[in-house]
Amino acid sequence: MKKVIIVVAVIVLLIALTFVYFFYLQPIKKNNPLMAVPPNASMIFQLENPFEEWNEITDNKIWNYLKTNPYFEDIGQEMDSLTVDMQGNSSLWELVMDRPMVMSVHKTRPKDYDFLYVIDLQRATQFDFIKNYINDFSDDIEKVYTRTYKEQEILEIKFIDSPTTYYLFIYDNLLSVSSTHILVEQSIDQLKKPILIRDFDFIDITKALGSNDINMYINYSAFSDYLKIWMDDPEDESSDIFSILKYSGMSLEATDKVFSVEGYTNVKKDQPNLLTALMNSGEGEIGVGTIVPDNASYFMSLGFDDAKEFYEQMEEVLKNSEDGESYMESKQKIEDYLDISIADDFLSWIDNEIALIQLNSNSDKNKVELAVAIKHTDFEDTQERLGYIEQQIRKKTPVKFKGIRYKGYDIQFLSIKGFFKLMFGKAFEGIDKPYYTILDDYVVFSNSPRTLGKIISSVEEKSTLDHTKEYAVFMENFDYESSLFIYLSANELLSDAERILDAASWKELKPHQPYFKSFPMIGMQIKADGDLLSHQIQLNYLNHEQISNWNDLVKESEFKEDEVTDSTETEDEDLISIENILPEDLNSNTFIEYYENEQVKFEVSLKDGLKHGRYFQYDSLGNMVVKGRYRNDEKSGTWRFYNEDGDLIRKERF
Repeated sequence: MKKVIIVVAVIVLLIALTFVYFFYLQPIKKNNPLMAVPPNASMIFQLENPFEEWNEITDNKIWNYLKTNPYFEDIGQEMDSLTVDMQGNSSLWELVMDRPMVMSVHKTRPKDYDFLYVIDLQRATQFDFIKNYINDFSDDIEKVYTRTYKEQEILEIKFIDSPTTYYLFIYDNLLSVSSTHILVEQSIDQLKKPILIRDFDFIDITKALGSNDINMYINYSAFSDYLKIWMDDPEDESSDIFSILKYSGMSLEATDKVFSVEGYTNVKKDQPNLLTALMNSGEGEIGVGTIVPDNASYFMSLGFDDAKEFYEQMEEVLKNSEDGESYMESKQKIEDYLDISIADDFLSWIDNEIALIQLNSNSDKNKVELAVAIKHTDFEDTQERLGYIEQQIRKKTPVKFKGIRYKGYDIQFLSIKGFFKLMFGKAFEGIDKPYYTILDDYVVFSNSPRTLGKIISSVEEKSTLDHTKEYAVFMENFDYESSLFIYLSANELLSDAERILDAASWKELKPHQPYFKSFPMIGMQIKADGDLLSHQIQLNYLNHEQISNWNDLVKESEFKEDEVTDSTETEDEDLISIENILPEDLNSNTFIEYYENEQVKFEVSLKDGLKHGRYFQYDSLGNMVVKGRYRNDEKSGTWRFYNEDGDLIRKERF
């Protein structure tokens, strides 16, 4: 009996040692799942623990709200169905999905795409687990076939009541799966001679990005072709942008309050382009928030170390563009004709930031209200240099300058057609023959003095972005300096869209408003990091209940304001509330403002942008309530006040 016990003990020990050896001590090949990804992948997702990350995504408040949108509804239902299946077979799913995985996206047909999944099974392949037990994966499996491709066995799996066949193969520690056989075969080809994972540019991105829970890569040589599946016009400007990019790598993070993307991109440097110009020009502080109104739709800030160096970089880009020859001729023509030097008279006073601003417009004449803000180094020098340019324009052109003073700031006119497009490219072509004012640390240019007036008023009333707590907290997520920073306000952009888009486009966009408003602030920052471009995108989430509460507060506030406005106790001085008006054009002879019901609110004659001549004011029903005259922007003569029946109730002499 004793011998039997000893023999059994030895057998058990040998079995235990064998188990330990196979599953813990025996060396296995650790092939990187990326080595099995074909080079025509447009996007690649790398997940360290797909099972855990799947649960985090499906429990995420942002995703659970977004999947109520029709665009995400189908995806949401598929994910929910898969989640139920995973919960019902948790041990099986954990065995496969509780391991590192790579998922790549490939264009398979002119208007179709598919996925390739490469899973690191680690030691699960020691006993040919997948091959021997594939039928246990699901009761829905109908048949399993095998075939050989380049000495590699491929399994073909067909499911009951499904036309889709899934293809998979195992190579050492890797399992590759797809519903497109070509992708699996291309994956096998990569095992012998990997292309993507040996590309030095791709290696640079993976090293810079490091290990994260979720990494995403974009291969731009294939990505532009992939986008053609979704784009009506494949010859889009985005194709030009993608042509100068190689790879991007991004780490993704989604909490219940924030969705953020951080990563790196390598840019082709064989020809000058905007991104290399930004990378070579250094960084500047993002300070324009001190003058941008808090209801701005967006702003784009360009930062650099030195304005002249930045312009030289931009000049190389412009010279190498399609209009390069025309650009050089136009520049030389302006300098010769006006006898000015762009370097000495314009660039010399620029500090380290140039920003393009779009305001939420309520103007019918200017559908989009744009301004350019340029940070200056010295007020007096800037004023002198711009004054000299004005003087030269007066000498050489018939343009009459009609500068005015608004709330203590001088607004002047700089009539050089196409100047900003000439200087900084197409992004600035919306600013043409602008008015300008020097405001704090910035010179602000706009086609409309009315736009300048809004910016001046915001600064004076401390209603700029820098004075809002939300913007301050949002900006804490970004570096103080950058090469490019873009800020977007969803609410204001939607307001602009309602006015700018045609009826059909707005009708299509309107149902999705709440989803856009769920991300009230969006920011993107780009800066150089060695030979790579570092970038960050962040969206702050505001759930639909918070939006509803906010809208209720706004409506309540508007109701109370309307009650005061319509009150019969309104003071006479409130009736004449046009002390600081600005027309769209200083050459206008008349300025008219309207009520929301399109009735004229008041009408006043102008001269050189100032109130000069007859003034009429009406109530919202069209009854005249005030009549008078202005002379050189001051009330003059006898002013008459009427009640709603047209009876004269008072006269006042000015």
